[in-house]
Amino acid sequence: MLVRLIVATFLAVGLAGCVTVSNPLTLEQREALRLASVAVEVDPAATLWWGDGDRAYARSKSLPETESEALSKTPEARAFIAKAASGKIAAALERELRPALTGQQPVKVMVTLRNLRVTSIIQRILVGGPHEMTADVTVVDAKSGRPVLSYPGLRAVARAGEGIGGTLVDAAFMPDPIDRLTGNFAEDFTSWLLQRPGPTPPPK
Repeated sequence: MLVRLIVATFLAVGLAGCVTVSNPLTLEQREALRLASVAVEVDPAATLWWGDGDRAYARSKSLPETESEALSKTPEARAFIAKAASGKIAAALERELRPALTGQQPVKVMVTLRNLRVTSIIQRILVGGPHEMTADVTVVDAKSGRPVLSYPGLRAVARAGEGIGGTLVDAAFMPDPIDRLTGNFAEDFTSWLLQRPGPTPPPK
């Protein structure tokens, strides 16, 4: 198991920034957009590693949190975790995009989650590694359903406290990992969509 965690960590770092997608919209087209809604779905083949989600499912069934890892392998648990993660992503995008997209053309932002990995405390103590997620994002005209633009494979990361000291500081002073990760995802997509000055923000 430890070897798999180490390999996964190095792969995650190595893949950072591999996908670069250009934004074809002009300034006038970007300023014309107005957010109508956000919809998030989870790819049936998506990887979902989120310990807090597993434990939340166990609590919802009045079962011990110590059984959460085994319980998370059931279809019902996966659906529960997928719904919770989707809600976090949608809320983060709404928070970033609602005040930014105030034009005349209503658009719907559609997200398909491909990968969610919130590193566990044990992994962060032993080998480190950031939290990460990957999703496809498509913006469509809310009236016609016509695609406006898309960003396939948008990857966001959130740095995590490493080692015993870093993990303790992280838990004491930082927002929940899932909130940092989905917040970074929403910020990165908004920056790309609006073509804010400067390069794509680096991993946080």
